[in-house]
Amino acid sequence: MNAVSGLLTPSSTLLADSNSLDKTKPGLVAFLIILVMGLALWALLKNMGKQLGRAKDHFEAEDAALAAAEAASVGKAEAVAEVPKQDGPKEPKKDAATE
Repeated sequence: MNAVSGLLTPSSTLLADSNSLDKTKPGLVAFLIILVMGLALWALLKNMGKQLGRAKDHFEAEDAALAAAEAASVGKAEAVAEVPKQDGPKEPKKDAATE
């Protein structure tokens, strides 16, 4: 019998062993591991909340700045619309006969 099949099927040698899986119980070490993982998760969530609050403030300030810039550019666009459009220097048209 190979080692893997011996672990998968119950046998009298496994049940007679004092370290059988049926007799093991979670202990203090498992509790401490779960406790540390829970505290780490709590700290991560608290830090993520801070970071998202900062990002929200940043994006709100950026949106306000863009809105102010857009309002200023609309005012400039109205002022530019009142000025008649001036064409730059025109290049003379080339005729096929002059080439």
